[in-house]
Amino acid sequence: MHEEIQSRLGANLDRVRAIVEVYQERAGTGPGRRSVATVDLLRAAVVFLHATLEDVLRSALEWKWPQSTAREHLADIPLVGHRKPKIELADLLPHRGKTIDDVIRQSIETQLERSNFNNVGEVKAALKRAGLDPALVAPYQTRLAGMIGRRHNIVHHAERHDSVGPGRHGAGSLARTVVATWVDAVDAFCTAVIANL
Repeated sequence: MHEEIQSRLGANLDRVRAIVEVYQERAGTGPGRRSVATVDLLRAAVVFLHATLEDVLRSALEWKWPQSTAREHLADIPLVGHRKPKIELADLLPHRGKTIDDVIRQSIETQLERSNFNNVGEVKAALKRAGLDPALVAPYQTRLAGMIGRRHNIVHHAERHDSVGPGRHGAGSLARTVVATWVDAVDAFCTAVIANL
């Protein structure tokens, strides 16, 4: 499983870096601020970078979370096919013949399909549920928080500026160098996560 997660991480980071390279080719090297449409390439890279982070966290959880014996790690997970964690005995009828391990695994997989990691606190909680030390995120926390916050603004607000005028574009500026530091942080953090699984 390590190799599969590491391979997907590498492939996804290659895709992010390719988007950044396309931006660089389009932006050129001259002075001045790039157009909103050109910087949209960097915005796309940030969104895909966040998806890369989430893929590693979900993969770690899919692998390790079903093995958890800590009640608090499983208490808020609804039974597969249900929305609420509380169940009645009749709710188990569709699962006759399955092992408890199968039902736990399927319930976690269903939960992970709907999960997001929208702040560093949620990243730490994911690490804990995967049986990892939440302190793994500490060296990367500031950069990951910046990337996650920026991704939220891009996805939910299209990074728009409501007031435009001289020197004001319709969306926030974003530097390639900033995105590069976020790529490095996601790469190093995810590599550390995989190494500790």
